[in-house]
Amino acid sequence: MDELHKLMQEHEEFLEESLEAMECGWPTQAQVDCIRAACGKPKRQRNNVMSGLFNEFGNIFGDKNATI
Repeated sequence: MDELHKLMQEHEEFLEESLEAMECGWPTQAQVDCIRAACGKPKRQRNNVMSGLFNEFGNIFGDKNATI
């Protein structure tokens, strides 16, 4: 139980440091990932299938601004 408590405390400290870095405008990717995990917001991944579909739609209908 003490080990779990220690891990939770370390995570909380890292999260606090991450939030401070975010406020200063210079967070590392690890700090951003920590904040996302704490908020339950995973990193958005680009959907290449949908991007290709929208690009093709733009090519067919002549709208060059349809890319994502």
